[in-house]
Amino acid sequence: MADHTIANRAAPIAPAERIDTLDVLRGVAICGILLMNIPWMGLSWNLGHPPFPAVPDRDWIAYSVQSLLFEGTMRGLFTLLFGAGMLLMLRRVEVDGLAAPVEAWVRRCCALLLLAIVQFGLLLWPGEILFNYGITGLFLLPFRRIRPRWLIAIAACLLTLHAVHDGIDSAHEAAVVRAGDAALAAPLPRSPQQERRIIARAEVLSGIEPTAESLAEEREQRLHFPSVWRWSVENWAYYNVEFNAWPSILESLGFMLVGMALFRAGILTGQRRTGFYAGLAAGGYAIGLALRGVALWLDWRAGFHIDPTATTYHGIVYEPARLAMTIGNVGAVIALLKAGWIGRAAPLKALGRMALTTYLLQSLVTAILFYALGYYEAFGFATLMGVAALIWVVTAAFAMWWLRRHAMGPVERLLRIMAYGRPAVAG
Repeated sequence: MADHTIANRAAPIAPAERIDTLDVLRGVAICGILLMNIPWMGLSWNLGHPPFPAVPDRDWIAYSVQSLLFEGTMRGLFTLLFGAGMLLMLRRVEVDGLAAPVEAWVRRCCALLLLAIVQFGLLLWPGEILFNYGITGLFLLPFRRIRPRWLIAIAACLLTLHAVHDGIDSAHEAAVVRAGDAALAAPLPRSPQQERRIIARAEVLSGIEPTAESLAEEREQRLHFPSVWRWSVENWAYYNVEFNAWPSILESLGFMLVGMALFRAGILTGQRRTGFYAGLAAGGYAIGLALRGVALWLDWRAGFHIDPTATTYHGIVYEPARLAMTIGNVGAVIALLKAGWIGRAAPLKALGRMALTTYLLQSLVTAILFYALGYYEAFGFATLMGVAALIWVVTAAFAMWWLRRHAMGPVERLLRIMAYGRPAVAG
């Protein structure tokens, strides 16, 4: 009897228990993530922006709008919801401390690690976030009973540390470029130290302003198999193991803790008045747009080339601006939903219920489009935004069709089997 009770308490969430605001927010996030990813899928991994020079054409305008409104905020929203999802899954642990749901959460995180391998190894997307979530999710367990104000305080500390790290790193890059510029301007013959500074400058710029030769080499690599597979594995390993693994986990943990706090406070579940969410949107956007507006102005002033002032400023304000914009998105989406301005949002709810399936499907569709069909670098930046919108429509139609016949998405079902050790009948 005891084992049967624990199994029931560790069961997946039933459809009747689903929270519409979470599904809608997740649907918005999964669409926005594609909007941010598709330039890196369809253009150079080392570029991710329109070609230089920066001029006010449709591509650079689209890039500027994306940088101002969407950069990092959709991933931030998705990360908030991951933290909230942890509390949904473990909510009965909050009452009586049963171990079974905790074990299911650990298995769920391990399952995400396996799905990450599928995404970069088979679907050829090294920018996947599932590996990060699987690792970071394990660090959430000690925080599951902490009150919202302490979750916010801990998150603020973590994100401040990350902002300091980014600021120091960006200031260092700016100093390297500045020293290299001075060495280039020095009269010949140059000293060995000046030559080293010029080499260091070139290394920094290579990751931001790649040469025509490196772009051509990447194009050749990404349009053939198995070289595209090696490209995906190598880039995934660089960003998830070698270069930025722990800072990224620190960043994700901070956002997940904020999500847990907002869920506990009833904010993510739509329990506050519409005016509260409108105020949340206004406050978040006011702060985020002010910080990002200055960054965008500095970028345009520098022609989007690396600039010491712009680079240092970006590093310092990126996390505060990103968090503010993410909170603004939460307020705006829920306010619009509660006011009835986006109707029942059925497509977004369907995408939210099948967010993991959709996330993997996005990688599959873009891999076919850009690699198998050879449309890599065939579209400009603005056109890629239109391609992303078309994929939204297709995946939303698929999600609505699938959910009329099944309780959950196919990958969601697989994840629940891996987490709970049995097929799940609820979504």
